[in-house]
Amino acid sequence: MAIFKTANGRGKYYDLQSKENVIDYIFNMKKMPHNYRGYYGVDIKNPAESMEIVSAQFGKTDGVQLRHFIISFEPGELMDIMNANIIAHQVCRYLNTQFQAVYAVHENPANPHIHIVMNSVSYVDGHRYYGTKKEHHAMMDTIRRVLREYCIKELRYVSNS
Repeated sequence: MAIFKTANGRGKYYDLQSKENVIDYIFNMKKMPHNYRGYYGVDIKNPAESMEIVSAQFGKTDGVQLRHFIISFEPGELMDIMNANIIAHQVCRYLNTQFQAVYAVHENPANPHIHIVMNSVSYVDGHRYYGTKKEHHAMMDTIRRVLREYCIKELRYVSNS
């Protein structure tokens, strides 16, 4: 069973450096030997700065700076680690209709997982993603739809907030 986690602990993601810190963490090459990562709506040379520009453009440099999601898989649940890359790509394409996002696939054999970092401010109209019930259910529905394409029928939600 796949697990979807939100990793937005209190206070940690309010810091103006949080975008850069979390993106640097997820892009740690030791955790992603195949370098499976993706960029959506950001400059690949400086994704954190791209997100900061959008937040500043809409006057939203305070509050939660980003959303950090993790999709974990049980050992053997994925046919191939490349499938995690494709799953991450499809989920981020959905997010990118409104928000900038990046992802990285961490390839720990005992716990393969995807990290997704999303700007909390929409580049389309400046609205903030709060993770409301409506937003959360839309996200879960999208992830479930994508996972079904890979014969993963169950997705459990765990909050780390």
